[in-house]
Amino acid sequence: MAYEAETFAAHARVWESAWSKTWGYFTDTTSLSSMQFTHYVPGRISDNRAGSTPETLQVFSIKLAEIAGALAWPLSVYGVTAVRDIADHNRNLLFSCDRSEAQELKQDDSFLRLIGPSRAIVLTDIVDIEIQLKVKGPTMSQDKALISYVANYSGGGLGVSTLCIDNCLCTLELCLQRVKRTVQATILSVRVVKCGSWPFEYGGRVACSSASRETVVTDSGVTCAINPSSSQIVMLESKDGAMLKGLNGHIYLPRQVVSVEIEGVLDIAIEAYTKSGDIGAQGRICFAPQVCNISQDKFAIADVEVMITIAWSLVPTSKREIVAQRQFV
Repeated sequence: MAYEAETFAAHARVWESAWSKTWGYFTDTTSLSSMQFTHYVPGRISDNRAGSTPETLQVFSIKLAEIAGALAWPLSVYGVTAVRDIADHNRNLLFSCDRSEAQELKQDDSFLRLIGPSRAIVLTDIVDIEIQLKVKGPTMSQDKALISYVANYSGGGLGVSTLCIDNCLCTLELCLQRVKRTVQATILSVRVVKCGSWPFEYGGRVACSSASRETVVTDSGVTCAINPSSSQIVMLESKDGAMLKGLNGHIYLPRQVVSVEIEGVLDIAIEAYTKSGDIGAQGRICFAPQVCNISQDKFAIADVEVMITIAWSLVPTSKREIVAQRQFV
């Protein structure tokens, strides 16, 4: 564990030496937005290096798969998990949790509650994955380091892959996918607009997936086949219905950003739980991706109507180019 801590500290010193004059402090988070190009006029986006439809990295989940040593379930875990890419080299947070709000992980429910990424992760080059997690003890002096990890990642093969990271105390499983030619979707709003009875009294789940579309030639002609991803991105899951009911029917999503193939579709599924924890009602809707602008549509769950609002944007690939453009506006 001491070697892990020193390796991470050395990584931070190298980053500061290479990038601090341009990009600030090691702990600074990305200032590039998932809606960087949302308000551009369709058909008037210039062809430049500031934003495009690059290959990106989709992060589905991070699971504490195993623990060892003197550790025992449940664990209260806090810390940071982040990635860095070539767009600005700053942290793009996936998980960030203070000690005062440490997440309790159980053996049968050991997924970290992700809050990001805050924008699409550019994968035209390698990305850095940084993990610093601790286990909360009775007092701060009794807290224990769980894992300190940093590595370059160049992406797996086609489809969803699992990256396993382990040390003497634990094994983490990161579920990831390379997504070709992508735009980014920001789910701005999930709102119950026409309500019979509030459907999420006992909690609910909001998840989405990015499906690809392929042209298929058959005896009857040319058709478009949709190939859904084998994994879903869980934007929200809660058994506490009171936490879901926001102002004017809005449902707060801890995660909002998804990478979507420009030639694919974005599928959003919402489930409402019963008192026993089963699925009582569900609905789903698909959106065709755009390079900019806003999409909005409604669908039914039980006796209510839910409105989804999505902001679309090209993926920012160079903060330098964006800053340079602003100087000439």
